Amino acid sequence: MKVKDVPQEDPFVQPDRDVSLCGRLFAVDDDGKYQEVPSKGWSPRNDAVRFAWNNWGEKAGKVREKVLAGKYSPLAFHMARVRMTSGMLAAYTGFSRRQINKFCKPKNFASLDSGALSRLAEALYMSVEELISID
Repeated sequence: MKVKDVPQEDPFVQPDRDVSLCGRLFAVDDDGKYQEVPSKGWSPRNDAVRFAWNNWGEKAGKVREKVLAGKYSPLAFHMARVRMTSGMLAAYTGFSRRQINKFCKPKNFASLDSGALSRLAEALYMSVEELISID
């Protein structure tokens, strides 16, 4: 693909935003050398990103319902809301993935001390009060 042919259609992140996210593609320049070129997008790829983004919102809503039903702890909701896996949260907090999964159960979450809650809240960029609530 030539540099001039790199798709720049239908940007997922609108240009009026403070931050512009672009994909990076490699294309051949006029000298026949590869160069990295920013791409605002290609409609099918952007549609797939929109679909995935909306799917995450639905998943977080379903997890919230399960928290309200007492099946999951608020931690599970906040992880779904910010699109974080137990492995990712474990890496940020120093807890094991297994511990994070246990904390997603109401009984185990309720037994966490303030230090553990603080570590989890900090990793999720929220206060402890926000972490223990789902509002």
